[in-house]
Amino acid sequence: MELGGVDDVRSVAKLMKTLEPVLEKIAHFQSLPPEKQTTFVGTIEDNPEYHLLTQSNTLSTSIDTEIMIVHKYIRDHYSIRFPELETLVTNPLDYAKVVTIIGNGPMDGDSIKALQTSKENPLGATLRSVLDGPSVMIVTVEATTTKGREMSQVELERVMRACDMTLALDKAKKTLTDYVQSRMNLFAPNLTALIGSLTAAQLLNFAGGLTGLAKTPACNLPPLGSKKQSGTGFATNVGVRQQGFLYHSPIIRGIPNDLKRQAMRIVSAKVVLAARVDRVHNSPDGSTGEELKASCLERLEKLTEPPPNKGQRALPAPDDKPARKRGGRRARKAKEATAMTDLRKAQNRMAFGKEEKEVGYGTGDGTKGLGMIGQANDGRIRNLQVDQRTKAKLSAKNKGWGGATPVGGSASSLRGFGQGAGSGIDLRGKGLRASGVGSTVGAGAGTASSLAFTPVQGLELVDPKMQAEMSRKRKAEEDRWFKGGTFTQVGGGSSSNGSMGPPPKRVDTGVGKMAPPPLPKK
Repeated sequence: MELGGVDDVRSVAKLMKTLEPVLEKIAHFQSLPPEKQTTFVGTIEDNPEYHLLTQSNTLSTSIDTEIMIVHKYIRDHYSIRFPELETLVTNPLDYAKVVTIIGNGPMDGDSIKALQTSKENPLGATLRSVLDGPSVMIVTVEATTTKGREMSQVELERVMRACDMTLALDKAKKTLTDYVQSRMNLFAPNLTALIGSLTAAQLLNFAGGLTGLAKTPACNLPPLGSKKQSGTGFATNVGVRQQGFLYHSPIIRGIPNDLKRQAMRIVSAKVVLAARVDRVHNSPDGSTGEELKASCLERLEKLTEPPPNKGQRALPAPDDKPARKRGGRRARKAKEATAMTDLRKAQNRMAFGKEEKEVGYGTGDGTKGLGMIGQANDGRIRNLQVDQRTKAKLSAKNKGWGGATPVGGSASSLRGFGQGAGSGIDLRGKGLRASGVGSTVGAGAGTASSLAFTPVQGLELVDPKMQAEMSRKRKAEEDRWFKGGTFTQVGGGSSSNGSMGPPPKRVDTGVGKMAPPPLPKK
């Protein structure tokens, strides 16, 4: 909304025309002598002063909006003289007072310093009485460097008229509020004693009077009721959804935020009771309202107090029964999978008086201690203890390594190597392992090695026990077929040195051959 082109502020701010007759009526009722003032109220809705009370309450809530409109008008018109002032003073009332004091005067440092203690201005107050020390210093510095120009007389009169309206609206709001708070003790003494005069006047104004509030269930009081009511009722006046007049009442203001909604439910029930008491004119001195307030405060205090300390609870008596444990093969396997190995246990222990060996590189986290691993048998190959309960077991069908290997080496992936004519090495009986981890051959010498060096393959891994067994079987077969046999010399002849030579040449004598057929007779 741009108000720079508006010449008269009364064309956009018309609330003062409505406030003037209301202020006159309030002045009339306040000027009456005590014997003529209203002391007893019959039906509250029929009392003329009650209508003035509700009208004053409605206008008091509308004055804030009117002040914001006038403040926008002053900023738009005074920006030609001091444009930086609207960012330095954000309060609408303080802004109007500062503009009234400075006006169209010079903006040098000496003039602004003189205004800090001088009352020679339309407001009749010093600049220090309006602003605090730091704000006065900032306004003084900015005034000496402002880019604004001097205003004409017509422009200055527009701004001053708007400033006077802002001050008049603020004064009218104070008058209306004081009147409402002073007369609520007469119209609703118990409700005023419970939630305060201002909140009570706001509730009566919205509910349509004391009768309407007394007939309203406590659960329907916004913002405790439906969202439609909270959006158009009490919450509208505070500008926040699900918040209303009770939310800002003195009795709810000191409650923690997480408990305010529950506290408003407690207070709203008492509000309706107090309104019903005021409706039938019982307890005109407000004693019932004080009792309801004390009851609310007691419940709210109990609501906000910390929970009592129950102390330390004693441990239950032991039943001396063994804990139920899951058994079976699956449970044992699960425990074995996560159990600590013997090697890890040895690493976690340390021998007394012996230096721990370390592995790794560097120092600190780069190395790991070995604990008692290798401490018992120094200088010898570490022999790990195998737990017979957890070691791998082979079935009867799968004997593992050490099973019978064919003589031809058909079960070996290395068969055929070293069997050439010129190699001079027979690998068919080397006993290469097929599968498994054990051996079915009896134990051999402890010095036997499983590494053999061959001219064909170099370093070869074989089983010495299986190799010796296959050699024994091969020798037994050879002895069976060739040990008892001898060579026979053909032709009875022998060489002079007794060695077996080539057989003698046979002479063809024709003995035994078929004769030629006879010649035909002539």
